[in-house]
Amino acid sequence: MADLFGRDIKLDDQGQALVAANGELVLTDGVETGVQDIRLRLGSPLGELFYDSVFGSLCHEFYLDELAPGKTAGFEAEVEQRIEQDPRVVLGSATCTVVSTNERGFSATAAWTFIDEDTVFNLVFSYDSTKKTMVINDVNPRTGL
Repeated sequence: MADLFGRDIKLDDQGQALVAANGELVLTDGVETGVQDIRLRLGSPLGELFYDSVFGSLCHEFYLDELAPGKTAGFEAEVEQRIEQDPRVVLGSATCTVVSTNERGFSATAAWTFIDEDTVFNLVFSYDSTKKTMVINDVNPRTGL
């Protein structure tokens, strides 16, 4: 299954490479690579990478506008579309739901299925308008250093 997902340098929640105690870079493997790739796509502004103008998402546009109730469907559609751009994701399996909004921010959940996997994978989005930041967390992080 590693061939479908490949390997990559494992990143922490701030996007920094993780380094093992012996000084070597920690790598992702299997579905962990796919989940990290999706988190990166959703958290990166569309076109930010000079070498890949179609990588990223417009999620930041919604949280900069403080996700008004009428815009929740647009945010949900953007997340679903960007998740399904990953070729390892089963088409039609991605869902996103904004679960709460208020003057201080919003939270949302996303779920999808990878090809040849029985498990549904999930992310949680939290936006804090006082800090102007959005955090995307893996609901079930796979550990194994």
